Parts: sequence; C-alpha cells; structure tokens
Amino acid sequence: MSKNNKSRHKGKGPAGKSGPGSPASGSVSLSAFRAERAMDALTPAFVHWLDDGAPGSAAAALRCLEQVKTVAGRYLDSTAAAEVTSFEPIPLAMAIADEVTATVHASGGEMAVSEMGAVEKAVFVVDAVHAFVDFLSETGRWSGSAEQLAGVRDFFDTLADEADGRGYIDVPDISEEQMLEVFSGLPLIQRATALLKWIGEGRPVTGTGALRLRDIEAAAACVGVTVRGGSKRAEAALPGTAASADSVPTVRSMYEVPLLAQMWAALEASELIEHKPTKVVPIEDAEGFLTGDASERLEELFTFTACFLEQAVLGFDQDQPWERPIAGLQTSILIAAATADPPLLERVLAAADHAPESEKKMAALITSLAVGRLEALAEMGLLTIDTHFRVPPALIGCVAEVFDHDWVLADLGLEEAPDDADIEPTVAEPAALQSPVTAARPAATSTLQLKIMLKGSKPPIWRRVLVPAGMPLTQLHQAIQALFGWLDYHLHQFQTGGFRGPTYAPVGADGEDDSYGEPSHDESKVTVGELLPAVGSTMTYTYDFGDDWEHAITVEKILADDGGGQLPRCTAGRGAAPAEDSGGTWGWANIVQAVNDPGHEEHGEYREWLGLRPGETLDPKAFDMDQANGVLADRF
Repeated sequence: MSKNNKSRHKGKGPAGKSGPGSPASGSVSLSAFRAERAMDALTPAFVHWLDDGAPGSAAAALRCLEQVKTVAGRYLDSTAAAEVTSFEPIPLAMAIADEVTATVHASGGEMAVSEMGAVEKAVFVVDAVHAFVDFLSETGRWSGSAEQLAGVRDFFDTLADEADGRGYIDVPDISEEQMLEVFSGLPLIQRATALLKWIGEGRPVTGTGALRLRDIEAAAACVGVTVRGGSKRAEAALPGTAASADSVPTVRSMYEVPLLAQMWAALEASELIEHKPTKVVPIEDAEGFLTGDASERLEELFTFTACFLEQAVLGFDQDQPWERPIAGLQTSILIAAATADPPLLERVLAAADHAPESEKKMAALITSLAVGRLEALAEMGLLTIDTHFRVPPALIGCVAEVFDHDWVLADLGLEEAPDDADIEPTVAEPAALQSPVTAARPAATSTLQLKIMLKGSKPPIWRRVLVPAGMPLTQLHQAIQALFGWLDYHLHQFQTGGFRGPTYAPVGADGEDDSYGEPSHDESKVTVGELLPAVGSTMTYTYDFGDDWEHAITVEKILADDGGGQLPRCTAGRGAAPAEDSGGTWGWANIVQAVNDPGHEEHGEYREWLGLRPGETLDPKAFDMDQANGVLADRF
C-alpha cells in the first residue's frame, strides 16, 4: 500500500479504542508483550507515515497499531522470530487467519459486535497488517529478505483478488504443472501455435489488416479448416464442415472462415501479433507463448484462451438481432458448466419445448445454434459434452475471467445491471466503422465505463474508469496521464479504426498539430462519446512516440447514472504504472526484473534511477486506486 492509500484505514472502530481482537484484560503472553514493546518503539514513525493531514489520521494510525500488536503477538507465539520488522508469509497468514477467526466470533471485549460487523472486523485486521508491512517497506525498516517481502505482498494480493471474486464460479486450485499440461494439450493451443509459427517473421496483409487471398488457404489449414481463397465463391460446403476433395469451399475473405477469424482476433487481443502498415508480425516477446518458462508460458496460454473464448462467444455481430440471445445462452451454459452442478444436455435441448407456442420455433433455432457453437468449442478442448456440459477444471479460470462479471451478464440480458445503473442499448455498427458525425452517440449526460489497457504489458497493466460521455479528448488525455502516472513530457495522439484510421491530437492556433504523419483532427473539438458511441467501441491512445506506450481503450458500459461522486473516477485497476522514459513495455519489464534481482548486472543502476530504498522491492502487480483517484481529483 502506498502512502496515498492510507485513508482506507481511517474510521475503523470507535475513536480512542483498540481495534477488533485486542487482548482482553488478564494474562498476556510473553510474545504479545514483546510485540507490544516493539510496536511502541515504532509508533511515532508509523503515525507520521500514515498521517496525511486529514482529520482522524493519527487516531486511525493508533487503532491500526493496536490491531497489528495482536497479530504480531500470535506470529511471535508460533515462530522463533524475535522482531516485528520482518515476517515469513505462511506464519503471518496463519496469524492473521487466527486473529480474524477470533475477532469474528468474539462477542465481548472492548469492541461490541454492534459497532463493527464481522466482515468489517476481518477487513480491518487484514488492512491494518497490510498497512504496517507497507510502512516497513516504504520507510526502509523491513529487516527481512526481498523474497520474504515479495511473498507477504503476494499473500495480500491474493486476498484482494479473492475479495473481488465473481458471483457464480469457484475457480479450483490446480498446480502450475497440471495447468500447463492441460493447456499445452488443447487442440486450440496446438492450432494457434501452428498459425503463429506460420506467420513467422511476418505475413503481408491488405490495407484493412486482413490476409491476402493467396494466403488464406495456408492460414486456414493451420487451424484445421480446408478452404481456398478466390475472388468468386463456388457452390460448396461451408468452411469447417466435412467436404470431399473436389468440393473445397472458396472464400473471398479470411472472415468467411469463422475459426480462422476468431483465432486471428484472439492473437491480436492477447498481443501475440501486431499490424504494421503492410504486414502482420509477432510481437517481440511472442516467444513466451511458444518456448517460455513454465510460469511465463502458462500465463500466455491462459490469456490467449480467454481471448479466444471472448471472441468466439461475445464477439458476435451486433447488427444481427438473434446473435445476442445466442451468446447469452452460450454464456449461461458455460458458466453452469464451470460449476459443481453442470447442465444436462437433454435439458438444454428440450428448453424450447417450454417456450410459448408463438416462440417455439425461434427458441429451437437459437438453442440449436448455441449448442452447435458450443460443440465447436468442445472440438478445441474447451468443453466436454456427453450427458452434461462440463468445463475441464484447469479451464474454469478462463471461463470465469471472461464471462462471470456483472456487466457482461447485464449486457447479455442475463441479469440486472449492477449498481442500479442502466446500460443503454448498443448501436448496430462497430464504432471503428462509423464516423463521429454519423454514429449514434450516447447522451452527453451519460457516463462511459472505460477499460484502458497498456498494450504489451505483462503482467497486464490496466485501469477501469468512469468518464462523462461529453468529455473532450483533451481531458481524457489528462485522465490517462493521471491513471498511468505519466508526466506529459511527450507527444500523444488518439486513433480510431485501426492503424489506418483517423487520428486526434493537440492542434495549435495556427492549425498545425504536433503528431507525426498525416495531419490529425483537433482533439479539443471531439468528445469521448462521439468516438466511442457503443459498448465494445474501441480506440487507441499512444503516448511518447519513442517508447510507444499504446493504450487500448474499450467501452464496457454506458450508464445513465454513475452513482454520484467524482468524475472521472477510477473503479479498478491492475499493475504498477511504468516509469517515464523506461523504454516501452519491454524496457519496463527488464527494469522490474533488474531491480528485484540482486544478481542482475543493472540492479544497482536501476534501483538508484527509480529512487528505491534499501530492502524495497518493485511489485509489478501493485496498483493503488485511492492514489489514482487522488491524482484525478487534483486535476479535475
């Protein structure tokens, strides 16, 4: 937790009293006594560190320390440790668990149950210890190893991820070795690997980024589909269906081969390939997908599989009204198939029989199409279909990652929109194909929920933010700078419609813009809602044309009511913001590795450059939402 995130610990528990779980009056163990004495010596520094000038900061710090004392006492009781300035992850986790159990079940003591609920008690215990560990790290008082600190931080990150858990799916705990074995054996991964190897160092593409006709046959063969590319379509079986040698279908575009199009889109979305002006090429670290170490490769395979599921199920044509209910039925079945009570095939097929008479034919058609598409996923190894639909345990996390979200389910009409917010209908045409003048736009008073992902970042670096639809791009630029910690030292531009689409950048009084290449439109004269008119609309924000920090911006929701509060407002995020001028995503990854590895030849140089204190590590997954909102509040 960084210093600007300390406000989350305020107001927990009544003023002047210790936090939940404080030792009851009576006997105190020697370990508890030692912990209290050690904490007393750190009290002035901790209070100063937590005090950001807001009323009650000092009192909040004292309440935190009282809670930490009890956890530290439990920790010292269970270990041979003699100090409270370093902790082993597992014993600390056990001490916290014991304290949470004790506080939740306590009915007396100084903290009455009515004053703080059980959940709040547990959160307070975890937050207090988390704050203390951050204090030790940020002030150079951590006396343990960097590995111990990283382990403790991973523990708190895990708790945070679980707190953000999904509502329907419980992801099983499976070893990395087992997961990698399952993913490596998937037909999906084997075909994606063949396609990626075929792309090699690059393949030519058209001006719209599609494969040329002469390459479609070879690319389709990589994913297991037999077709030929041609300017005229012959009467033959549909791509991907059984066909004799003399009845191979002719297609006029790679997009007429659904599996190839989905694979291609998933490779792009998982940032394994990228488009240059005349060709498609693998990104620099695409080798991690093919030959990386176990952890790296598993992360790449997981990400690609999730992106493929998203493309195959949620990447439907919004211009076709029947596609949404088909995607909704697929999503419902996949979520149920990932639970302990998977759906019966027989019951799914019979669902249309229970529809009103006037809807039976349509319901039967939608069911048939949805099951057919699920069978295609089963061919890729992502699902098993026998008497039931089942998701293999190792793949449950992918299903949860893609589908088990309130906003996804609400957009498909499967449940009410969260937070009492209304999601407006999406327009039929993708935003990339619309001009700002003709596109249907959200009302200026609407609020857009954007996900902004730093392309190529591993682990992923992203922010979720609410912005007014009427916000000019000049202000969105400032919001992105704040969210990612950029210093606005370099040029930037927005772009829609892919790498050949229009760009938007600052334009001076003389009408000249500061960007490279073709003249850009004036970003101050265009609003976010004009360029991103629908759920699923996308554009790219590029900052620093030397390091090329590309941010993919996607509309996740259009809200009629944002619930009140500051706008723009960050609601979620992941990943530490890279340092300015750190050499792009590849350079930043190298810096993170160097500062956390004492044996790295550039270890000392980069630690000094970043201003890290002795014992302080750099957590690439860390993100402080309170700090981000504090910076947004200062700028807006």
